[in-house]
Amino acid sequence: WNSFDFIMDKREAKLLFERCFPRFVEAGLQAVSEITDVKVKEIASLWAGMGSVYRITATGAKIKPQSIVAKRVQLPKHCDSIGDQRKKDSYDVEAAFYQKGHAERLIDAGCLVPFPLHVEHSRGEGVTICMTELEGRSSHPQGYEAFVRWLARLHASLACRMQWARGAGWLVDELIGGRLVGIR
Repeated sequence: WNSFDFIMDKREAKLLFERCFPRFVEAGLQAVSEITDVKVKEIASLWAGMGSVYRITATGAKIKPQSIVAKRVQLPKHCDSIGDQRKKDSYDVEAAFYQKGHAERLIDAGCLVPFPLHVEHSRGEGVTICMTELEGRSSHPQGYEAFVRWLARLHASLACRMQWARGAGWLVDELIGGRLVGIR
């Protein structure tokens, strides 16, 4: 994979931002009628170079700058390994999580997760997920292990509602360096 293939230009960023407009008010964002400028910044790359996460900031004549996050995933047409298939399946599950209202149910229950604004599939080769930006940073004294436990609890709580990709347990094991963290 070549990360150059995933660079998002201003025109594409503006179109994505506009596709998110219908959900702005529900997400607590200021309604936008006209965009005068867009700035795009890559803020992260995805597993195995399968895409990037961008912050898209738009300004208009009568609005203050507003930002959203767009995760653009370019999936392989054919997965050559179990790992690539697992990553592809994970991105498909993430898209369904946002598209089918699971994130909104967690928000309604008081959980801090991004509000889904738009999910777009591109001919079976990729997906773009647009969401609100979360402010803040983790300061948990137990660091990544606390996060992995939280993530495992989240997956367990949603397992009855969603179909999880084959091998998801292997991924949790890989994330913490070969030590499996139990769900408490």
